[in-house]
Amino acid sequence: MWKGKNPHGIMKKDGELNFSKLDQQIDSAVEADKMYWIRNDAKIRAVTNKVASYEEFEDIVKASHLKPLEKGDRISDIKVFKQPWNMNSGSGDSSQTSSKGSTQISNQSVANVNQFSRIWKRQCKNSQEQFTFLTELDCSRIHHIFHAEIAMGLLGEFFPLFMNIT
Repeated sequence: MWKGKNPHGIMKKDGELNFSKLDQQIDSAVEADKMYWIRNDAKIRAVTNKVASYEEFEDIVKASHLKPLEKGDRISDIKVFKQPWNMNSGSGDSSQTSSKGSTQISNQSVANVNQFSRIWKRQCKNSQEQFTFLTELDCSRIHHIFHAEIAMGLLGEFFPLFMNIT
């Protein structure tokens, strides 16, 4: 008979192993280890890709366990679906803008794509502010900022912005 502590109930009172408890513990330990490595890989990917902000890094790590939809998966089966996929359309707030906020945003010096992304995500609250911020940058500065490439997702935000404003 085992005389030590039995904190997880693995040993029965008669000294035999409780295999179902042991199996549950092993399964949970394997799952925890699997999640650790998934999150660790996401952290390494985020650092390697040089994300613009800590919030973006944190979002990548939080979403690391998600998997893309399979071909047979159906979204139409969900009864309550309130995710706003396009935040700029149908909100009605894009016409309301504070000129003070947009002037403050556009007057800041933007030297690289990371600074641009940070201001774009944190300070441009609506499509009008985004449009003003983008159009008030002169062409040479835009060329300097995006000389190598446009950051992931920004190009997809630029097109609807110009389509809605013009």
